[in-house]
Amino acid sequence: MHFVYQFSESEDPTLLSAALWWQKISHQVVFNQGHNELWILDLNKAPEVEAVLSVWKEDASQLVQYKPHSQTSSSTSSLGVQFKNTPITILLIALTLLVAAATQLGADLNVISHFTITPFELKNGSIYFYDLSEVMARHEYWRLFSPALLHFSVMHIVFNLLWVWDIGRKLEYLLGSVVWSSGVVIVAVASNVVQYEIDGYPLFGGLSGVVYGLIGFAWLLPLLNKRWPTIVSKQLMVFFIIWLGVGYTPFPEMIGIGSIANTAHSIGLLTGLLLGSVYWLITKCKQAL
Repeated sequence: MHFVYQFSESEDPTLLSAALWWQKISHQVVFNQGHNELWILDLNKAPEVEAVLSVWKEDASQLVQYKPHSQTSSSTSSLGVQFKNTPITILLIALTLLVAAATQLGADLNVISHFTITPFELKNGSIYFYDLSEVMARHEYWRLFSPALLHFSVMHIVFNLLWVWDIGRKLEYLLGSVVWSSGVVIVAVASNVVQYEIDGYPLFGGLSGVVYGLIGFAWLLPLLNKRWPTIVSKQLMVFFIIWLGVGYTPFPEMIGIGSIANTAHSIGLLTGLLLGSVYWLITKCKQAL
């Protein structure tokens, strides 16, 4: 992280921070020795930060309408920038939407059988499915991940993709596509496998386990490293923990969401916290070298 600016006691960094996030500039406002300080992750972004900072100093309210001169109004150009900065996030969202369309949000069991953690067959009105050893014997390793792409309602997919876009996009920008995508795969596989081993039923799916992993990772890092940007607030973390608890009650089915793969959520959260700890230790060791 690189120091950029020290705020006076009368200066509120809230609008400035929001504008920087809008510009996809990774940063952290740190309270140090009685003052807030602005730190950025990428020193190459310093000219852009200075431009936003000058607008903020002149009139903070102008940041609501502020756009850098280099930015075009073309939606195609904007999408190109997004894809360049966060290609795996966009790819994951696109794959999820394609699978949702192909499976008709869970209505087509024949297509779904290609994405469940174990294959199954429909015979005489009954479902017959295999165990994980059969999946390994067939070398169908993608099945350990693919249930994350399955969704069974509009509310289900919208809820998950919104959080993947909001939090996953920021994490990919901070971590890099390779590290971020590796974490997504690890969280998805861990939550899917444990969900299946505990419940013993393959018809489950969704990115919720991954979302909880992202939430856990993004919430923990600022606690371990004060210079890491706060992506998940305390209030948001409380909401997700409450929702995790609600998932173990009949309430989701009562409001039409359906049964929830609670084990996948819990394992996703724990895996995200574990990965956050490992990432912090690795970066700390690198800094010490």
